[in-house]
Amino acid sequence: MNSEIAFISDIHANLQALEAVLADIKNQEITEIYCLGDVVGYGGNPRECIDLIRACGIPCIQGNHDAMATGDFGTRERDINPKARLVIEWTYKALSFDQRSWLAELPMTFERPEFQAVHAMLYEPTEWRYVLNQELAELHFPRQTHPLCLIGHTHQPAYWVDGEFESRAITGRASIDLQRKQVVNVGSVGQPRDRDPRACYTILRPDLNEVQWQRVNYNITGAQYAIEDAGLPFSLAERLQQGR
Repeated sequence: MNSEIAFISDIHANLQALEAVLADIKNQEITEIYCLGDVVGYGGNPRECIDLIRACGIPCIQGNHDAMATGDFGTRERDINPKARLVIEWTYKALSFDQRSWLAELPMTFERPEFQAVHAMLYEPTEWRYVLNQELAELHFPRQTHPLCLIGHTHQPAYWVDGEFESRAITGRASIDLQRKQVVNVGSVGQPRDRDPRACYTILRPDLNEVQWQRVNYNITGAQYAIEDAGLPFSLAERLQQGR
């Protein structure tokens, strides 16, 4: 029996990347998948991405773009850049009432014996803070009750260990120390920002106490055309090619 679990996050309405990642997961015979939020935002296919996640029965938590696409900008409205706001407003109009309701009802966290998960961080999760350094990771750790927590939000694969001074280098795989708290950023399916344009997701192997970051090629040109066809800023299409 395959005990592997796949984690996807930050799809951002990139249907081509989502389809490629789901195909890769299927090819590896992984049947358990979790989505860590931001199904919509930035890309040109929000309706199709929501429908595909729902059709596959993938449990999903709420990301900041998911929340804003329902009309809920929360307390961080002042921090939204103009391009993101434009896309959010377009997305709100593009989605059906049922799709917006689905986004609004998504939970903020997951918790299972093997892991916890949240989109941004467990410290004030609706403030959507970014875990970008050890200092910010140390805000998160006191709220973490399991050895492992998986997050998204930054669009950059990362691995933080409680009490260490720096992020551990990403080499493709990392061991989980069940005696210490670790937070793993699973990377972004639809808009990577680590200078690698390939879609990224993470595989958890509980039996081996191991995580693996998996990169997948996808039809970037198709995703760019979808952004252009939606009338969204061309710079959002350009960045997909650059992985930034």
